[in-house]
Formats: sequence, C-alpha cells, structure tokens
Amino acid sequence: MSTVDSASFAGRLDRALAKHGVAAGTQRATALARVLDVAKPGGVLELYWLARIAMLSDLRDLDGFHAAFLETANDLADARVLEALTHGAPRRRRDDRPAATRDRNLPPPPSDESADAGEDEATYVAMASGDERLSSRDFAEMDDAERVRALAAVERLRTAVEMRPSRRRRASGNGDRLDLRATMRGAARTAGELVRRETSARRDRVRRLVFLCDVSGSMVPYARAVLQYARVAARARPMVRAFAFATELTELTAIARRASSDAVMGAFATALNDYGGGTRIGRALRDFNDRYAQRGAARGGTVVILSDGWERDDPALVGREMARLRRLTRKIVWVNPQKKHAAFEPLAGGMAAAIPYVDILIAGHNLRSLDAIAEAIEKTVRA
Repeated sequence: MSTVDSASFAGRLDRALAKHGVAAGTQRATALARVLDVAKPGGVLELYWLARIAMLSDLRDLDGFHAAFLETANDLADARVLEALTHGAPRRRRDDRPAATRDRNLPPPPSDESADAGEDEATYVAMASGDERLSSRDFAEMDDAERVRALAAVERLRTAVEMRPSRRRRASGNGDRLDLRATMRGAARTAGELVRRETSARRDRVRRLVFLCDVSGSMVPYARAVLQYARVAARARPMVRAFAFATELTELTAIARRASSDAVMGAFATALNDYGGGTRIGRALRDFNDRYAQRGAARGGTVVILSDGWERDDPALVGREMARLRRLTRKIVWVNPQKKHAAFEPLAGGMAAAIPYVDILIAGHNLRSLDAIAEAIEKTVRA
C-alpha cells in the first residue's frame, strides 16, 4: 500500500461518507487523521479498521461506509481486497490488527464469516475499552500522552445551552398577545378590513455562562480540562466568558474563542502571570464582582467555579464575595476535584465559606465527571 496522507485521506473519507448519507463530521475526521499518524497502517485492512472505528458510529450505516471507503481507498487497495470489501466487512485475524492496538490485550474480532451484528457490536465494545479507562482516570494521574487524548476528548463533550425569556417580543402565528400595531398595518393593506389577527410571543435568549478557573499549583491538571471545556463552549454558543485566577484574575475569553486546539493551552499559560502559583480566591472573586459581574457579565446567568477551596487569605472575604455573586447570578456551580473522595466534606477555608452560596457541587476530576457540567448548567435550582 502506498503511503497515506492522513489529513487528506480523512477529509476525503468524510466527504464521501456525507455523500452516502453517513454522518461523521470534522471532529471524527480529525481524530482519524491523528490515529493514522500514530498507527501508520501497513495495509489496506489496517486502514479499513482504523477508519471504521474512528468514523462509523452506527452499524446500520455499514453499507454506506463500505461504499465511501471504496471510493476513498480505490488507489490504495488491490482488486482482491476491493472485492472482499464489496461483499461485506472483512474479518481480521489476530495479526491483522493495527500495530497501535496489538499490545493492548484486546480480544481479536470474530473470524466467523457468518457472524451477526451482535458480534460486530462486541468488537466495538472491546475497541472502546481504552477510551472507557481514560474517561475514568483522574486528570492529575495522566501522563503526557493520556493528557493529549483527554483534552481532545473534552472537545467532544456536550455543551449545554440554557435559555431565558426576553422582554422583547417577536411576531408569532401562535403568540400569546395581540400585536395591535401589526394587525392595524395589515388592515390598512385590505381597505380597513381586519382580515388577520397578528400576535406576538416573547423571544428566547441564551443565558450568560462564566467560567472562573483556579490555576494554582494543585489545580493545574484540572484547570487544563475545564479551560478546554470553556473553550469548546465559547466556540459553540454565545454569551460565554472565561477567566482564570491564582493570585490575580485574568480574562481568557478572546484566547478561548480564537486559538486553535493545538495552541490554546500554550496561549493560556502565556497569558497567565500567576500560572501554577498560590491561591487567593477571595481577591479573585472581588475583582470579578467589581470589574465584570456588576457590569452585566454574570447577571442572570450561570457561573462555574473550579477550585479546591484552599484559600491563602482570610476565608471571610470568600464568603462576602460569594454572597455578592449569588445575588447577581441565577446559579453557581462549584467544581471541586476533592469531591471524588467518598469522605469529602467542604472543610477547607475557602470552600467552607463558599458552600452556603453554591447551588450545585460536582467533582470534575475526570472526563466522566466533567460531563456533569452540562447537566448542571441546564438544571433549574432557583425559581
């Protein structure tokens, strides 16, 4: 097989899948390109299985995937392999597995040509076991390779949008209020006859969402993940702002919206003068309240705070500023990685002062618990 240009192949396969009605998307294509760069498949069968694992999410689309793969890999495979693919999914032998997965103690796919879809699903479960382990691994315990995979996985987490009714109204065929002006304008076009009764309804607007992330020494592994989630949210929906603090408060919204996924962590670290330093939660909250919250940044919205609650200064300041913040917001979500412990109690100085004003407390120490942020954003906790 000739050398594969990973990015080009993934992009062409994504377009071919779309043509055959199979939804994959740019995120899956990007993941496939990265996998091909690492695995370096030595044959078209390895390429097939890597592409299938990365791009196919529903076995009911298998025929469409085969057709798209044939079009994309036409210049890479010989006639025998193409014929095998045309007549059904190839069954891999143990030594046919991609090099990147041979030493991971994964069971080989079934070799019986008459195996049904249930066996295919079992193969998918086996291949997904590595991701399952990663999703439950603590961010602080990950090595560099796992951290890269985890940050990439954060980009695939769901981003929640909470709506609120606006005071402004818009024309609506089934609105709850008579729009007298629009009705009279319509009558003017029909010689004064009230042919149609126009109504209006309130518009829905997206609620504000703010991230305040503690980037002190003990929180850096978790801050990377939450800041990545903030970046995904800022790029996917409006009304999102991101801040970080250790001894001082820094806004990162512009970086979160503009930086690429590969450069964003470096850009964050460069922008923060106190990255990995001590913690002054109360001072950061006071700066946020004075400079941003009172000017509308958090008014009526949700604030997500990441911190373990260890306060260098007087914890009483944390309590006072949390009380101010609560009066301005609709909901405060606190992410504390220490909550992963069964015996956790909010006893740290800053955490104890803040907890009376927190609506939802979550752990956020791994990918699985980080997904709870979206649920917390959508949850209604105050009337």
